[in-house]
Amino acid sequence: MASKLNLVGFTEEYVMDIPEIDDQHKTFFDLLDKINDVAPDLYKPLNDDEVDDIVDVINELRDYALFHFRTEEAYMQEIDYPDLGKQKKEHNRFITDVIRMEAELMNGSSMPAIKVRNFMHDWYRGHIMNEDKPFGEFYKKNSK
Repeated sequence: MASKLNLVGFTEEYVMDIPEIDDQHKTFFDLLDKINDVAPDLYKPLNDDEVDDIVDVINELRDYALFHFRTEEAYMQEIDYPDLGKQKKEHNRFITDVIRMEAELMNGSSMPAIKVRNFMHDWYRGHIMNEDKPFGEFYKKNSK
């Protein structure tokens, strides 16, 4: 029987009241659902075809994250956000971790799709709640 993981996607708790950023966060969670589409059983190690499909999804998520991080960092630069350096460091760490995970898959590591999905979901959720939300508050107070 195929397993479907029903993680909650974008919810009101993630809203920062910066429409462009909120829309991009929502899109990331929507893209994350593609993992369900390419891995019929999220808990079993991926077969060769599934690895190829998951790597394609990872590439799409990574590219979208890079686009989003550039957008977010531009908003931060605009208002001289004091934690911009910390944000950039976190963004770079995420991309490095995603590239490492992709390399593991391509080098034959036996990995279930749930590991990919949980990593991306948990990182993104934690980042929004712990890093982006404080930025959103700062932005509201300091934007022109």
